[in-house]
This record gives sequence, structure tokens and C-alpha cells, in this order.
Amino acid sequence: MPLLRLALAQVNPTVGDLPGNAELVLAQAKAAAAYDAHLLAMPEMVLTGYPVEDLALRRSFVEASRRAVHELAASLDAAGVGDLPVVVGYLDGTPEAQPALGIPRGAPQNCAAVLHRGQVVARYAKHHLPNYGVFDEFRHFVPGGDLTVLTVGGADVALAICEDIWQEGGPVSAARDAGAGLLLVINGSPYERNKDDARLELVRRRAA
Repeated sequence: MPLLRLALAQVNPTVGDLPGNAELVLAQAKAAAAYDAHLLAMPEMVLTGYPVEDLALRRSFVEASRRAVHELAASLDAAGVGDLPVVVGYLDGTPEAQPALGIPRGAPQNCAAVLHRGQVVARYAKHHLPNYGVFDEFRHFVPGGDLTVLTVGGADVALAICEDIWQEGGPVSAARDAGAGLLLVINGSPYERNKDDARLELVRRRAA
């Protein structure tokens, strides 16, 4: 059985502060590497802060986020921690999508990037978009539809983002069908007392 040491970084990014949030990721990567982690998971939309609300509809901000994630990959490598795969939440988009009723301008997406050896080596877009409580994601994003699986230390790791694990089907079922050994889910949820109890029961059902 593969041995996989995960580093899970709980940080407090600032909405819109791309350089500052990138520094948070870099600091966490250095700490994770010092503990010989095999994979670092940063939170959902950590690079842009979360929730970004209508900033997602600004093409300039989407492009700045896309540039920032590539620059971050290069910075991690330059800092000597490029060999550590890092999963980073960020804002991306599908600008080639044709404008249509019900599709947010620029077709922005809530994404996760896998950074390794100075490159963005994989990308995943959130499938299920919540539209309740503090979330307006159905208004701001378009859903993804593909599964992303990376191999780390001999383990096949599938990616998902927050709401993806709360819904039946979608990437959870796809990860099962792909034979992934681990489902890594990055989140950007508001703090809530006793939420761990609800999450534990949920992930037990999903694991089964």
C-alpha cells in the first residue's frame, strides 16, 4: 500500500489580494516540504480569496488569477519546493464559450490547479455550484464536467471542490469508476460549530 503524507493548509486569504494570497501558499509549501509531505492541499479559491462574488465577472480579474497561478508555480520551483505537488484553488474561465442566456459573462469557473516543478500540470473545475446561504455560485460560475486524477507516490488521487462531495453522483461517482484510491476535496466553507460531525458522517457515506 502506498504511503502518502498529506499537508492540509487552513489559511485566511484576502479577497482580491492575489500577491498576498500567493505568499500564503508559498509559506505553507515551505512548511509542508520541511515535514516531508508528499502533497499539499490549499483551500478552495485560496489564490483569489473567497467568495469573489461579482469579481468573477470581470475578465481582467479572471486573467489576473490565471496569470497568478502560473507565476505561483514558477515561484514555488524557484523557492526550492517545486517537487512538492500543490493543489491550489483559483479563479479560471472558459472565455471561448459562446454567450448564452444563463451563462455568466466570460464563463468563469471555480477551479483547482495542481502545481508541480514550476508548471500547472492539471486543472479541475467544480461541478456542483451551491446557490444557498452565502453562496451565489450558480450566478457567478459555469460548472465543470471532467474528472482530474493525479498519481502521487503510487496513489491515484481524484480531485473535487467543496459542494461536489455534498451532492450524489458527479465527481464522487466518477472517482469510484476510475478506481481512485483517494478523493481530495478542497473547501472554502464558513466556520460553523460542530460542522466536523456532519462532515464526518458525509465522508463516511461517500467513502462507502
